[in-house]
Amino acid sequence: MPAPPQRTFVSRPIPVNLITGFLGVGKTTAIRHLLRLRPRTERWAVLVNEFGEVGVDESLLQGEADAVAVRQVPGGCLCCVSSQAFSVGLNRLVREQRPDRILIEPTGLGHPDQVIATLTGDRYRGVFDLRATITLVDARHLSSPRHREHATWQDQVRVADVLVASKADLYTEDDRQAWARFTARQQPAPHQIPMVVNGALDPEWLNLPRRPGEAEGSAPGAVFGVPPERGDDTPPAPDAPVAAGDWQRVEGRSDGFHSCSWRFGPGVCFDRKRLARWIAAANYDRVKGVLRTDDGWMQLNRVGADGDLEPRATGASEGRLEVVHREPLDGQALDYRLRSAARELPEGA
Repeated sequence: MPAPPQRTFVSRPIPVNLITGFLGVGKTTAIRHLLRLRPRTERWAVLVNEFGEVGVDESLLQGEADAVAVRQVPGGCLCCVSSQAFSVGLNRLVREQRPDRILIEPTGLGHPDQVIATLTGDRYRGVFDLRATITLVDARHLSSPRHREHATWQDQVRVADVLVASKADLYTEDDRQAWARFTARQQPAPHQIPMVVNGALDPEWLNLPRRPGEAEGSAPGAVFGVPPERGDDTPPAPDAPVAAGDWQRVEGRSDGFHSCSWRFGPGVCFDRKRLARWIAAANYDRVKGVLRTDDGWMQLNRVGADGDLEPRATGASEGRLEVVHREPLDGQALDYRLRSAARELPEGA
């Protein structure tokens, strides 16, 4: 097990917040909002874990603000008997970046109490100051047994110091009343129970304390979530560079969900119109990516049938794409249709 950062690296405990919530509730959007409001005199860091094997959120967050370091721990990196990948990523952030604050985004299928137990255990005592955990919930999911009865969803709500109803502009009056009834039953009550639009979290919530009685101490097992069972392909190391014409695909499954993930070398370019048609037909729980097209670099953050390609302000060193769904995915069929949207596909890719 890697040792925690040497205490000489920190003059005071570093404030840490978890931004958690189920798949597709808008965690990355909320973190992007917080980064834009970061005090200009502070250096922040973000540690992201994703269900998929290659990780897209790091690319979505990169370039959002200066003086922000983003690191990822894709789901495939975790071991079912060790939190080593999490500890290594966290230690590197502290050692290399010396941040004034760290935001941690666990996968939407991860159990946050395990992260809390690790951060408050003896190994990191005096290194981190764990503050309010912010849990995002889509109030429309309150009518969905698939969400409401999922153990991870329940865990995320239970540890919330700030319980946020995200995407409030999409709610009906019934959704709002259901949210009011649901939050009235929460004991102990969170510090705040707001409704927000476009991930507009109040930065002041980050400085709220943790409620007493939350999990503390060292937790065994994987910190961020249950590791996926691998498909036939073995993913490359997430930091390993891809060649210009690379087209890599890997599949995984865990906790009732399935994923299909791609990495594309910078020589792979998609026809934007054909890609948009592929996306319009992709009615899966989550589809997100950063992709090079004939109209420039685009990003995608899609939940179900909501979300389209958006231009990126900056380019990227490679393309990445992830599809996550509750039903099994036909990776070969998805890959075939995706290749038909490619404009430039180098020979041998």
